[in-house]
Amino acid sequence: MQAAGFQSIQGIKLHVVRRGDAHSHAPPLLWLHGFPDLGSIWQRVIDHLPQDRLSILPDQRGYHPSDKPPRVKDYAPEILLEDIRQLIHTNSPSGKVVLVGHDWGGVIGCWFAACFPQHVHRLILINAVHPAALQTALIQSPGQRAASAYMTALKSGALEAMWQADPASNPFKIWFQEAQADGRMGAEEAALYEAAWSDPDRWRAAIDWYRASPFELNPGPDLSAWMTSPSWTIQTPTHLIWGEADPVFTLESRDAMAGYFANLTCTALKHVGHNPVRDAPVSVAHAIHRFLTQGNHHD
Repeated sequence: MQAAGFQSIQGIKLHVVRRGDAHSHAPPLLWLHGFPDLGSIWQRVIDHLPQDRLSILPDQRGYHPSDKPPRVKDYAPEILLEDIRQLIHTNSPSGKVVLVGHDWGGVIGCWFAACFPQHVHRLILINAVHPAALQTALIQSPGQRAASAYMTALKSGALEAMWQADPASNPFKIWFQEAQADGRMGAEEAALYEAAWSDPDRWRAAIDWYRASPFELNPGPDLSAWMTSPSWTIQTPTHLIWGEADPVFTLESRDAMAGYFANLTCTALKHVGHNPVRDAPVSVAHAIHRFLTQGNHHD
């Protein structure tokens, strides 16, 4: 079963697809996409999983066709966390989910699991880094600072101005043309992405996630105040799926995560880049299925 519609979350409308068995007693899967993807990217993974539980696929705030609030502060971490909490309240009778996140979705998913462990049955991360580990890597690792340099260009607004002045320079045509050419992105999905990212205000909204974030790209030697919380350790069983050819998050950042989890396991995907969801969906599905079926019959 699959149904799509809009849900009222914090006074805005989020587009949400619900797929699978809505009557299952198993905790639903809540799938959080990253930048610059849409909730539909998860369909390629779900296609290779049993349909015996509910999957919840939101297009997160700012992303097509969900609402795109106009202020930078509308994308602050505490707002994004509350979106997740209300999505769980609306879609999970038990108040718990298996939280799955890639890229930004995984970063904010980690943040949520640290702050609201009572709502997270299990946590699955796909090329995403714990926020405190990421900031630590930005302080200690020149490699991660270099890999994250693109964030400065995004936050400055220069790229948005360029895209608006010259629509042909829209990154959609660059970032996704290879996926279209080799068949990893079909015609229907390509049309959806092109419609989504032909709107300059969508770029503004998605980039406001970066502008509102507390990450310091040129930090001093001391930890930022937001990192001093005593609650960063995640007790929830967590599985990390990692494409080892990732140019966005370095191995140093991945390895820095170990100290922030009480129960962390990992599946490494050799020769896979930053987006295993698109590039290796079968491998991602198999890793998720193993994690959810091993060691706990309640999953």
